[in-house]
Amino acid sequence: MEKVDKKARLQTIRRIVSMNSMESQEELLAALKAEGFVSTQTTLSRDLKQLRISKVRSRSGHSIYALPREGQFEPLPTLEEINQTKWRLNFSGNLMVVHTPPGHASMVAYDVDNVRHPFFLGTLAGDDTVIVVLAEGVDREAAGKALRDIVPKLN
Repeated sequence: MEKVDKKARLQTIRRIVSMNSMESQEELLAALKAEGFVSTQTTLSRDLKQLRISKVRSRSGHSIYALPREGQFEPLPTLEEINQTKWRLNFSGNLMVVHTPPGHASMVAYDVDNVRHPFFLGTLAGDDTVIVVLAEGVDREAAGKALRDIVPKLN
């Protein structure tokens, strides 16, 4: 009899988690109670572990419970991880194009201009992109290294 109750409780937990954004065990316990299942937090913790339900960051940024491999609640990268991928460096002729996270380009341009390195003639900054004009004949690899010394986040 208890096994049937446990199986029904586990199925109910799976259904609740798949259909609702539950942020805490207290919310989940209340939802279970509304479905006719009275449970303790200890039992719920064991059930969540057995079902491999874990907390993930939702698209809204809140931590919620989700079923394993549930596409709706795939873990999202942190803001730091997102911003790290936005630091890129490309070349075109004697132009170096530096991509930054939004709002960082003017800081990079300011730093490059104030170093007064002989490789760099000047900069032009937008919100997330800097154009660095290279002096004639400057090796791209050397210019990239010099810029990475000025802007360590490009490494």
